[in-house]
Amino acid sequence: MTKYILSLFGALLFSCLMISPLAAAQAKGNTPAGESAKPAIVSGKWQVSLEGRLGTEEGVLQLQQDGAKLTGTFEDIHGLSPLSGTVAENRLSFDVQFGGQRPFTLRFNGSLDKAAGGGEIKGTSEAILPDGSRAFLGHAGEVVHPDHPWTAKRAPNQPAQSGVTASPNSPARN
Repeated sequence: MTKYILSLFGALLFSCLMISPLAAAQAKGNTPAGESAKPAIVSGKWQVSLEGRLGTEEGVLQLQQDGAKLTGTFEDIHGLSPLSGTVAENRLSFDVQFGGQRPFTLRFNGSLDKAAGGGEIKGTSEAILPDGSRAFLGHAGEVVHPDHPWTAKRAPNQPAQSGVTASPNSPARN
């Protein structure tokens, strides 16, 4: 009988040792090695609010997704700028390239808020200069904190409008 109990105890201990790494990974939300979680679907139009040095700025993200790869555009008061990045599970990161006389990149990092039904992203952004530096000086030499909070809300679905044409007074966009 003692031999039977020891065998049973040994089998139970062995199974716990084999299952515990998998259970621990699942409890933490991680996937086991060799398996990757599917990226969240973030394609579409998003209304963005970005906290900048001079206050809140508004913009529109248009994201296209091919698996974990993100491409698209960001439009704000400076115009339309290209973006590229990645999405892993509910986390995303993308860079928006701004050209002109003083080119820079805004790097956005964020997470899709599952509690908001996947309709909201929250994160931080930082300015990256062409030389790769993060920090930069503001007016009169004050140091500006490089990380700025941002949020994005998925734009409501808009039905396709067939037969609608631009009015003669509509400005043309390139």
